[in-house]
Parts: sequence; C-alpha cells; structure tokens
Amino acid sequence: MPDKEDVSRRAFITGGGAGIGAATARLLAARGWRVALFDRDGAAATRTAAEIGGDKARGYAGDVTDIRTVEAALADMAGAWGGIDDLVNNAGTWDHAPLLELSKDRWQKVMDVNLFAPIEISNAAVRRMRPGSAIVNVSSVLGQVSAPTRGPYCVSKSALISLTKMQAIEWAERGIRVNAIAPGYIMNEPTRVLAAAGSFDPSAINKRTPMGRMGSEEEAAQGIAYLLSPEAASYVTGHTLEVNGGWTAYGYL
Repeated sequence: MPDKEDVSRRAFITGGGAGIGAATARLLAARGWRVALFDRDGAAATRTAAEIGGDKARGYAGDVTDIRTVEAALADMAGAWGGIDDLVNNAGTWDHAPLLELSKDRWQKVMDVNLFAPIEISNAAVRRMRPGSAIVNVSSVLGQVSAPTRGPYCVSKSALISLTKMQAIEWAERGIRVNAIAPGYIMNEPTRVLAAAGSFDPSAINKRTPMGRMGSEEEAAQGIAYLLSPEAASYVTGHTLEVNGGWTAYGYL
C-alpha cells in the first residue's frame, strides 16, 4: 500500500491518545483519513490530535464503558465531518493475578473495557455507518493462547475474536467488514513498566519469538490500516491478523 491514499475516510479510534491507537491515528491521517481520538486521558487525545493538525483530527475525553460519552463524541464527529466510515476498538485494560485471587469484580472491570465496551461502541457506530465501512477490534496474541496469571485479559481478548466473527457474519449484509488484529509483544511504555515490575522477561520473549524481537506500535498500526483499507482488504472479513513476529507459529521450547 502506498504511503499516501486520498481516501477521505473518517475513523473513530478508542484509546487514541497514546500507544497503538495514536500510532494508528498518525498513520491513517498521513494516508488521507480524518481521525477522531477517544481516550480516557482527554489531554493525551487532544495533544495527539493537535500534533496531527488541521481538520484531520479531533480529540475527545471519555471512558469507553460510558456509552453516553461515546455517543456524544460520535454525534460531534458526524456534525463536523458528516459521519463515520471506520471504527478501531483499541482501548483495553488488564489485571494480573492467579485465578484463585481474582474476584468477580476484578473480572468484570476487565470484561467491561475489553469486551462489553467494543460491543456497545460497535453497535453505536454501525447504526451510523454506510456500506463500505470497516471495523477493527484490537485483540492480542494472548487472545489466541493462554498465560498464567493473565486470566481476565486472555479470556476477554479471546472473546473479542469470537465477537469479531459474529459481527462480520451479521453485518456483511450491511456492507460492513469486521476484522481483528492480534499484536504480539509490543515494545512501548506500558510494556517497559510491566517488564520493570517483573511481570515478564523481555529477553525470554525475544528468544521465544522467531524474528528475535518485540514489535513496534507502528507495525501494529500498519496491520490495522491494512484491515481498514477499502482497496487492499475489500474481501477480508471475520479474520484475525497476527502481528507477532511468528510467536504463535513457534511451538518448540
């Protein structure tokens, strides 16, 4: 795909203030999209939108679990740009602990952000979308395999992949494609914090990954942009794109 596309599409990105969401926003804007960045950290969303500049980006503060603030942002986006073409359900959270230590409330908090919010936000967006629109749900390599002490995260991201297939099936008749992306271990600030806390060993991850390194936010963003592309991925729906350096392909210890 070329670096520049005159597609004039409009994308709504949750968790768009930083990380993979911000990297996706920058990439899409460089290719001609207009991007609305929705983030619990409203200052980060506004700052990233300002960095993109012009009328290409708008920042919104809000929690993905509060559908009213999402609806308000979608309405403002529609008022400014006339509608929405694409949605990236990128916002996520985690809670690490052994299963026997996890209360129902702790499970619920993760499921609310990682699964139920994408359900509600997708429904709200689809009601505004026209044929040719696309959705990308950001899952994880840990939505495809399991890891100890990662229960709520693994289960919620696995459920998100199943949701993606359901949405793809039901919304195909609307002309809307729905796919997921499953990034592997991405080197960014949250990853550095977890590594420093001893949550995982980066050198072990690199050794376990055939490509010998972690991925970047920009590489994940490239995968999202591909799945959103009305040209490159026009016959791709219900698919989970692995961007993990071969991590899930490697079964030898």
